[in-house]
Amino acid sequence: MAQSKSKFNWFKMFWEGFTNMSTLGKTLWIIVIIKLIFMFFIMKPIFSPNLLNTKFDNAEDKAEHVRKELIDKP
Repeated sequence: MAQSKSKFNWFKMFWEGFTNMSTLGKTLWIIVIIKLIFMFFIMKPIFSPNLLNTKFDNAEDKAEHVRKELIDKP
């Protein structure tokens, strides 16, 4: 008889690994997660604004600007 394969539960695997981790490991992972959230949701919008959307209205003007910047700038 063919055995049916059970579906692998990724969330359960990571949750069990996290709960069985030492206190130091949990603390370090929490620090890493907080730093990633800070970098992507707070720092990225401040230091990487979408300048093309604020300066140009349509895709052709954006493409022309990028083309000009890539070719003409030294």
